[in-house]
Amino acid sequence: MKKIDKFVIKSFIGPLVLTFFIATFVLLLQFLWRYMDDLVGKGLHIADILEFLWYACWTFVPMSLPLAVLLSSLMVFGNFGEHYELVAMKSAGIPLRRVMRSAVFLSFVISGIAFFFANNAVPKAYMLHRQKYHEIKTTRPAVNVPEGMYYYDIPDYVIRVGTVRDDGRYLENVQIYDHSGKGGNQAVTMSNTGSMFTRENGKYLVFNLYDGYSYGEDLGSGQAGMGSSRTSAENPFTRIKFDTQILIMDLSRYDSPDRDDNLYVRHQKSLGLKDLGPQIDTLRFRTDERCRDLQKSINGRNYYLHSLIGQDSALVAKLNTLVAQKDYKPTYGVSSYSAKELEDAALIATAMADDMNYYKNDIKYHQERLNAYRVEEHKKFSLSVGCLILFFIGAPLGALIRKGGMGMPVVVSVLLFIIYYMISVIGEKAAIEGTLTCTLGSWLATFVFLPFGLFLTVQATIDSSLLDADTWRRLFIKKQA
Repeated sequence: MKKIDKFVIKSFIGPLVLTFFIATFVLLLQFLWRYMDDLVGKGLHIADILEFLWYACWTFVPMSLPLAVLLSSLMVFGNFGEHYELVAMKSAGIPLRRVMRSAVFLSFVISGIAFFFANNAVPKAYMLHRQKYHEIKTTRPAVNVPEGMYYYDIPDYVIRVGTVRDDGRYLENVQIYDHSGKGGNQAVTMSNTGSMFTRENGKYLVFNLYDGYSYGEDLGSGQAGMGSSRTSAENPFTRIKFDTQILIMDLSRYDSPDRDDNLYVRHQKSLGLKDLGPQIDTLRFRTDERCRDLQKSINGRNYYLHSLIGQDSALVAKLNTLVAQKDYKPTYGVSSYSAKELEDAALIATAMADDMNYYKNDIKYHQERLNAYRVEEHKKFSLSVGCLILFFIGAPLGALIRKGGMGMPVVVSVLLFIIYYMISVIGEKAAIEGTLTCTLGSWLATFVFLPFGLFLTVQATIDSSLLDADTWRRLFIKKQA
C-alpha cells in the first residue's frame, strides 16, 4: 500500500467512526423521546433499560451508517480541497480518481459490512429489541399516581386522585374504578381522604380509604361464573357507605410476564435472506389461495342465483344495480320468477356483494404483507448499495465545494440524507401499498441518486468549477460591472 493510500484511509476512518457514533447518538435521543413514557415510572432496573437501548442502537445501523459515509467522505475531501492538498496531489501528477481509489475500496468494505449487519445483526437485534419492549410493557408498574389525572398503568383499574401529598401518605378525592370483572364500570369506590403505600417490596399496592362510598351492580350468584346475560336494568344497584376501607391490589403477576421467546420472530424485520425466501413463498401461496376462494364464492353464488331467477332481464338489471353499489356487477340470463325467488335472489346478491368486500379487504391485507416482506428482502441489498452511492456523492461534492470541518459539510450531508431517506420511505410505502413494484419502490432512492453521484464524480475529475463559490462570485461581479 502506497503512502497516499495510507494517508487517505487514515484521514477517512477517523471522521467515519466519529460521524457514525454521532448519528447513532442522535437517533438514540429521538428514540428515547418516543419511548420515554414506557420507560419512566415503571420501576425498571437500570440494566433492563440499558439492555433495551443497546438492542435499539443496533437497529439504527441501517440509518446511521449511510449518513456516516456521506458526511465523512464530504468532510475528508472537503478538507483536502480547503487545505490545497488536492491541488498538491494534482500538481504531482496524481488525478482525483487515483486519490479516491483507496477510499472507494474502503467504501466497498463498508458496503459489505452493511450487508452483514442488515442480513444478520439487525434482524436479531430487532427481534430482541421488540421482545424486550414487550417485557417492559408488561412489567409491574411503580406507584406513581399523578394528581388530578386518570391513571391507567395498573390493568383492570383506573385511578384518579385529586390531591397527593407526602409520597401518597395523604390523598384527597380518591376514585377507583374496578374493571376486573370485564363488565365495565360495575364497581366504583370513592372516598374523601385516604393513603396509599406498597407492601412486600412492591408486591401489593394498598389503599386505606376513609369516609366514602362503594357503588356497584349486584350481578347475582347465577351470573358469577357464566357471564352477564341480563341487562344492567335487571341488576340491582348497590351503594355502601364506609368510614374505613382497605383496598389491596396484587401487582406480583407483572413480575414474571408471559413472554414468548418466539414473539416477533416472523416479522419481516426479524428475518434474514435465508428465512425471508420461504416466508415470501408462504405468503404468496396464501394470497393466491384467498383469490381462489373468492372465485369459488362468486361461482357458487352465481350458480345459485341463476337457478333462482333464470333469464329475466328486468330482475337482472335490479340485482346488478344492487350489487354495483358494492363494486361488483354479475351477468345473468333471462326467465320468469316468483316473489319468493326475487326475495331470495336479492338476499344472495347482497351476500355476494358483502363477500366481495370481505375478500377484497382480506386479499389486500395479504398482498400488503407479501409486499412488505419482499421490500425487506430488497432492503438487505439497497442498504449496501446506498452506502456506496452516498460515497460517490459525498467525496466529489467535498472536492468541488472545498470546505471541510463540521460546518457546511454537516448541513449539506444532512440535507442530502433527508432527501435520500424521504425518497426511500415514499418508495417503500408505495411498494407495500402496490402503487409501485417492490423492486422499483425499494430501489427508488438509489435510482434517483445514482445519476447525481455520477454527474458529481465526472465534474470533480475534470476540475469543474460548478460549485466553486469564488467562481460564482466573480461571475456575479462581472455581470454587475
